[in-house]
Amino acid sequence: MPTSTVYYQGWALEVDRDLTQQTYAAVAGGGANACVCNDCKNYAAYRDHIFPAEIAALLADLGIDYRKEVEALRYEVLPTGLHHVAGWFHFKGRVLAGPDYREPLPGGGHTLHLTSVAPDFSIGFAAGSDLAHFEDKTGLVQVEFEANIPWVIDKALETGN
Repeated sequence: MPTSTVYYQGWALEVDRDLTQQTYAAVAGGGANACVCNDCKNYAAYRDHIFPAEIAALLADLGIDYRKEVEALRYEVLPTGLHHVAGWFHFKGRVLAGPDYREPLPGGGHTLHLTSVAPDFSIGFAAGSDLAHFEDKTGLVQVEFEANIPWVIDKALETGN
């Protein structure tokens, strides 16, 4: 696997960019495109505005197509009216240096500690393969993000999902 190292803030990320690009090229669309709920429709409609320019460039450096997230979800509507959303991607490689965004909890499970990049965007990296697009789930890094986005579609917010 021909790899290169991508540096971002405190992370050093080893990536097989070619294999990652090939994998994303074979994916028809992002997880939000496959869903029928209004939360995902809103995410998909706003997707091109979610990622700060430096993050869009970072994802491209990693071989990730930001339009093909594995999963997108909405946590809550904030008092500001923005919607707190999250999602993730993967790339083939490993984290050489930098914090793992998952912190184990004493009773099991974990909590997330993402790094703020902009007022409404945070990101983190850890070994993981939750719902990955890759056939071979070994040697993957999960790129998790959270963002606050407006409601932009002409459909009602669904409750209870």
